[in-house]
Amino acid sequence: MPEVIITLPWPPAKTSPNKSNSGNWWEKSTAAKSYKTTCGKECQAQGVRKMKHGVDGVSVTYHPPTNGRIDWDNMANRCKQGWDAISEAIGVDDGDWWPVVSNKGAKVKGGCVVVRITPKLTTEIEHRGEIG
Repeated sequence: MPEVIITLPWPPAKTSPNKSNSGNWWEKSTAAKSYKTTCGKECQAQGVRKMKHGVDGVSVTYHPPTNGRIDWDNMANRCKQGWDAISEAIGVDDGDWWPVVSNKGAKVKGGCVVVRITPKLTTEIEHRGEIG
């Protein structure tokens, strides 16, 4: 299976972990659920399928809608529901996506997040003793 490339929309500002400190958790929760639904639909539209043998690595490129400052940890957290949607689509929990490389890409109108997933080519076989 070749590398899988998924383009997600730019996450809403309301999904930022910094928003939870503002006291309006309802807005953050609503935005997060909506973003996950949108990302799930994007995965379907892009023909994302289950991966048979897991993930060998992930590269994420954040293409911001402006030239403003972004930081990688806030962006990763803002995209959490997008990762969950991809996890459901490929059948591999995002806790098993290692290594993950984050990149900042060029500004794009509306912004987007490009996720490149390298699948494992084979499964590991457990050694159970000597043959013969």
